[in-house]
Amino acid sequence: MRKFIQRAADILDRSPEFFRADVRLFELNRRFLWFIVFRFVVVGVFLVLAVAEPIIIPHVSVSWEAFLVMAAVLLVANICYWFHYNRAVHYVDFDLHSKMLSDNVQVQIIVDFMVLGYLTYRCGGIESPLVYFFLLHDVISCLFFKKRISFLYTLLSLCIICFVSLAPLFGYLPAHHFIFPERSMAFYDKVVCFYGLTGISAFYIVVWFFVSNITDSLKLQEDRLQDKVRELIEMDEQKTRYMLVTTHELKAPFSSIQSYVNVLLEGYAGDLSEKVREILWKIKARCNILMRMITEMIQLANISSMVDKKEEVVMKKTDIVRLIDDAVRNVSEAAKAKELKLILPEDKTCIIDANHEQIDILFNNILSNAVNYCYPKTEIEISIKDSGDDLIVSVADKGIGIKKENLEKVFLEYFRTEEASVINKNSTGLGLSIARQIMAVHGGRVWIESEVKVGTTVFMEFPKRME
Repeated sequence: MRKFIQRAADILDRSPEFFRADVRLFELNRRFLWFIVFRFVVVGVFLVLAVAEPIIIPHVSVSWEAFLVMAAVLLVANICYWFHYNRAVHYVDFDLHSKMLSDNVQVQIIVDFMVLGYLTYRCGGIESPLVYFFLLHDVISCLFFKKRISFLYTLLSLCIICFVSLAPLFGYLPAHHFIFPERSMAFYDKVVCFYGLTGISAFYIVVWFFVSNITDSLKLQEDRLQDKVRELIEMDEQKTRYMLVTTHELKAPFSSIQSYVNVLLEGYAGDLSEKVREILWKIKARCNILMRMITEMIQLANISSMVDKKEEVVMKKTDIVRLIDDAVRNVSEAAKAKELKLILPEDKTCIIDANHEQIDILFNNILSNAVNYCYPKTEIEISIKDSGDDLIVSVADKGIGIKKENLEKVFLEYFRTEEASVINKNSTGLGLSIARQIMAVHGGRVWIESEVKVGTTVFMEFPKRME
């Protein structure tokens, strides 16, 4: 049941992605959506009772028409609640958003109390187990509101229970009984009714006291957790800024070292012995590795900064087939050394809104990985699938593969599997992190399907038009 409600809540969820960065907003929306889903379940129960009332509860004085009307009222009201929520999630301000949701929940509880009060009265008041169903809404009020407000809802529920139980006893309303009238008359003894209502009232207040204290503690923990999340976000932003500054400062001296090494190797400083040339070639190789690492760190820092600050990226009509061809040319030499066959997409042109430079980086990173971790004398297949609004580019290799538990970890910065570390010792572990950030900038997604020692397929889903 919990999984069903969770899945239904995910379908109804219309909150923006940034809500997930705020623990309070995320929990507030989850609670609200679960309340909505639960009411849809109640509507379904009422519809079943409307159809099967003569068979299931023939002695209860609630007609099938009444069940049908209550189901219709709750259904229409629930749809209105959801549309109001759909409007509320567009507000970034936490206080305004929470106020709109709180007002929404207050209306929900009052309408539910009216329906539940009528149903409890028709089922015999205190003799019906429905008197305990008010408790659910009292608990929900503790989740959404402060102690004072939730206590008022607890008192309101007790007032409704007392009214539907005492009004028939004193002749203000016609009496109804639950299931078997002849066995229910004992409840309409004033002393028995008084003791019953006293016990229910005490039970409700005790439950409210404990639940309100627990929920207050949970809300306090949520506030503390959100403070920690905010600190971590700030630290991550500082790390990105520091990495950007540091890598830029490192790039200039390494470029100078590369230039001087090239001057020496070209013979502009005179003849060199074989031993010296061998050392210079090793220096050049190391410099190339470090320059690639620095370049990737700068790329990751720049793109991460765009994602964090939600900066506008220049998007133009871009032919991704041409960019794939460019990336294939860049890896062709390495692919030839491993005797790999590169199978290109049949499409001649595929136009999407994209940033040319970033997509170029993306394809180069993905194809480089495919070549590096593919078994020699096998093949790499690149394909494009048009799914209507989206375009899915896949790169499939026949290589070492990735274990299932590492499929998400490979997108973390600097993460490398043990198998990958053995095959490609010079990798930075940043390629897939950059790929995910680029896809985030483009409103798309990237994921991997893989089987160990069989191969890996990387999927990149691009929206054709950026909104």
